[in-house]
Parts: sequence; structure tokens; C-alpha cells
Amino acid sequence: MSFMNEVLEKNIPIWDECITTPFVQEMKAGTLPFECFKEYMIQDSIYLKHYARVYGKEIYHAKTLRDIQLYYSVLSFVTDTESAVRLRYLEQFDMTDDDIESIAPLPENQRYIDFLLETAERGDEKEMLMAVLPCMMSYSYIFRRLAEDPKSKESRYWDFIEDYADERYAESCREWSRFTDGKCETLSDTEKEKLSHIFKKASLLELDFWKMPYRR
Repeated sequence: MSFMNEVLEKNIPIWDECITTPFVQEMKAGTLPFECFKEYMIQDSIYLKHYARVYGKEIYHAKTLRDIQLYYSVLSFVTDTESAVRLRYLEQFDMTDDDIESIAPLPENQRYIDFLLETAERGDEKEMLMAVLPCMMSYSYIFRRLAEDPKSKESRYWDFIEDYADERYAESCREWSRFTDGKCETLSDTEKEKLSHIFKKASLLELDFWKMPYRR
């Protein structure tokens, strides 16, 4: 089993717990209060700005053109594709990205942002990868699971679910898994364990993010 397959296998239980949170279940059912979704979308917009900064740091530290192109592809996805989804909803809230700039992160979001930026500050390419990948990969896993239920298509949030359940998005996640395996294949068991711990920490922070709207 590859290193990344082992890491993913260890973190699936955390992602399954994400699926059981009231927020995700109500989003699938279409019963999630719009104000609750609004708070999530605002906080996610704040988070994505810093998430993109980490990929910018990855580009800075990349040693090959191929790596730069890969990191830039995700950066473009975050700033263009994901932003388009967010902006559609922000428009419904009569908000823009400029409005988001004046809103403070909630504590759970701030802890996640701090973790990402502290990891990026160390400048280790593989550590940064392990910090950012759980966001992308868990979303693919979670939303594909939601989309398996035919009733999810009746949810008022189906367009949001559908975007992350997309097969192209899943293939991109698989590509990143293979890329990360290549980066880590010569590492010692101790180094791999450290990276695995970073991935798990990020997955737990993802879980806290899904719980966040119900902790207010």
C-alpha cells in the first residue's frame, strides 16, 4: 500500500464523522437554515484566502516547472472555480469579497488558518502539502458520499454539493495523491509519521469547521 493510501485510510473515520455532523446532514436534506449556510460560506471565504496563500508559498519553494504548474492549477481552482461558487451565494446575501475582508474568523476557523500559516512558515514543501490536502480530499470524499443519496438532488444546496462531487474534482484529488507519494517515497518511517500527523491534524480541523456553525 502506498504512503498516501495508508494516510487516507487512517483519516476516513474522521471524514465519516464530518458527514454525520448536523450541518452536513441538513445540507444534504435541504433543511439547513440559510443563515447557518451563510455563516459557513462567509467563514469559508475567509479560510480560502489563506488556503490560497499556502499554495503561493508552495509555488515559491517549488524546484521544477512541473511542480509550479501543479501548484498553480490548484491556486487557480481556489481563486477562480471555488470563488465563482462562493460569489453566487454571496450575491444572494448582498455581499461581496470586499465585505468579507472586514469580518473576523470564528475561533475554529482561526485555529485552522493559524495551523496552515504556521506550517507554511516552516517552508517544507511536503509538510505544506499534508496541511492543505485534507481540505481538498475530504471535500471530494464527503460530497461524493452525499451525492450517492438520490434525495440530495432535491436539496436547495444541490448545486454546491454537485460541484464537489464532480468526477473531475475526484480525479484531481487522485492526481495529488500520486504526486505526494512521489515526493515522499524516499522518506524514512519517522519522517512519514510526522507528515501523517500533520494530515490528521488538518482533518480534525476540518471536522471542527463543520461543527462550527452549531457551536455558536
